[in-house]
Amino acid sequence: MKISTSLKLSNKLVLTVSLKQQLKLLTLNKLELKEAIQNELQENPFLEEKVYLEPDYEPEDLSKNPYEDNSWIWERKVQQKPSLIQILENQINIEFDGLDKQIALEILSNLNEKGLLDEPVYSIAKKLKISQDDVERVREKLKKLEPVGIGSISIQESLIAQYEELFGKNELVAKIIQQDIYNVNNKEYIQKKYSLSEDKYDELLCNLKTLKPYPTFGLGSDETIYIEPDVFLVEDENGYKVELNEWEIPKLKLVGHYRRLLNKKDLSEETRKFLENKLQIAIGIVKGIEQRRENIKKVVGFLAKYQKDFLEKGIEFIKPLTLKDVAKHVDLHESTISRIVSNKYVLTPRGVLPLKSFFSSKLSTSSGEDVSTHKVKKIIQEIINSEDKTKPLSDEAISKLLFKNYKIRIARRTVAKYREELGIPGSRQRKLR
Repeated sequence: MKISTSLKLSNKLVLTVSLKQQLKLLTLNKLELKEAIQNELQENPFLEEKVYLEPDYEPEDLSKNPYEDNSWIWERKVQQKPSLIQILENQINIEFDGLDKQIALEILSNLNEKGLLDEPVYSIAKKLKISQDDVERVREKLKKLEPVGIGSISIQESLIAQYEELFGKNELVAKIIQQDIYNVNNKEYIQKKYSLSEDKYDELLCNLKTLKPYPTFGLGSDETIYIEPDVFLVEDENGYKVELNEWEIPKLKLVGHYRRLLNKKDLSEETRKFLENKLQIAIGIVKGIEQRRENIKKVVGFLAKYQKDFLEKGIEFIKPLTLKDVAKHVDLHESTISRIVSNKYVLTPRGVLPLKSFFSSKLSTSSGEDVSTHKVKKIIQEIINSEDKTKPLSDEAISKLLFKNYKIRIARRTVAKYREELGIPGSRQRKLR
């Protein structure tokens, strides 16, 4: 037998403590960020809050409309706090039409304080005289609104929805959440049962720790939950100026004194590891806050510019836009964009909107131009409104009209799907006798 040695090179992504901290900060909204910083200030010897002797703003008239000029102050801005129900109703008005909107609002009226659905699906179906499949279809779409997981039936379902939103669909992770979410900290048990390497387990645990235990977690404990915007869009002569809501968020700096402790020769190994870990976390937080600020401003600035018509004229003017499109324009990874827009809200001239409201799925015209599904539904609605009610148009006829008049090529079954989502009956039911 011949014994030999060989050298094998392989690429391996190892997330440092500092990098993990930076990625986690991207997913946090304003209130969660404030809480995370305050907790770390209490526990981390390397972090200290900056103290300013004088305020960096001048008082002004709080009775002014915030869109009358560019001189907002933080106290005036943070008064713009709609309730969670109002935010959800706004999203439903944007994302749903017709019967689907009615179903979504009914689900909304049956949520508990955690954002989970209290009423059985069959009861909602019976009340609205529709199939359970219709309720389930709308509920699945509702779970993708902000906060993600809203309308879930269980904690596990909510966690799976959040995981898919941030990290993509993963059947193994879904299985672990469903069967062993309460055992996930038992490293040996989870690794053995699901055949996970140490790296895969660490990645799983890191990702799961970024999720909320339930949809409304961190949004307040009052009977009425209010949403505080993470970003403000201030209209000026050049379009929109982006400002982050950093009111009451502590400003941090690294403390140099504890660095010297790491160089002490008589330091125990346990203490050294503790301090090194805390130092990495502190560096990650300081870097992460700055990176978070820059990336949010970059992404929101692009969204405001690209969807200017949507902000000024309404949902029918929203342009097709995906995470991939934004990533290409702002030179960030698609997963980074997903983390930035998830669970965050922006105050606009149209009110407080989730950042995800700026995105819309798209179809292509024969000329190669993209058009949003919202726009296609609007056109279908207009075609049906103007039809001869004694000879209503079939879905096939509408499909042909869309191509002939608007160069939009979609199949008859797609027309039927959009028509049903608008709550419009088929041609036979629309015919006047």
